[in-house]
Amino acid sequence: MRRIKELRKEKDISQISLSMKINVSQKMVSAYENGKNEPSIATLIQLADIFGTSVDYLVEYTDIRQPIDKIAQTQLNDIECDLLNEFRSLSKEKQSIALGIILGLKHR
Repeated sequence: MRRIKELRKEKDISQISLSMKINVSQKMVSAYENGKNEPSIATLIQLADIFGTSVDYLVEYTDIRQPIDKIAQTQLNDIECDLLNEFRSLSKEKQSIALGIILGLKHR
């Protein structure tokens, strides 16, 4: 459950704040993050919604961070999914730069 801690820190959310959002104690959030306890399916769904990820990403079943709808999953290969995931994690400014680089390479 190391990803819960990583995502919480990325979003600059305290354990107390996260605990209030998912209606558990701060000690329980700490237990999730330290692998001493596992969240229920309902809690995992709440966490995925808060962090904008899939449950599969939270439980380390996949490295694809953003949930991608079923149609997109069947049409994208692993590299494309990874690229999309990385692109979505960038700020809007960095997304624009990345797009500029890709278009520059395309028209080169």
